Amino acid sequence: MGYDFNSVLVNQYRGGRDSNGWHADNESELGEQPVIASVSLGAVRRFRLRNNKNKQQTYSIDLPHGSLLIMGAGVQEFWQHTLTKTAKAVEPRINLTFRKVVHS
Repeated sequence: MGYDFNSVLVNQYRGGRDSNGWHADNESELGEQPVIASVSLGAVRRFRLRNNKNKQQTYSIDLPHGSLLIMGAGVQEFWQHTLTKTAKAVEPRINLTFRKVVHS
């Protein structure tokens, strides 16, 4: 199961107040059913998934330093995701998100 990525998006989260809202990485330049690989470096943060049709269906995953999360084909179509805020004091975190841009 190999993936062919040709771009990387880098996000820095300076502390627990930095986050992103619910969203899907479903931009047209990523094509249909994109596969996205996410590498976390630094502080442990909570990643959440929520079903588009049943917003009560959610999953939470703590992503530690060095973790790799792969969102396979269909995830962006049927789920949204977020990195939540936390009131805890946390160190900075860098996230590398690998994608394949198929057209611009």
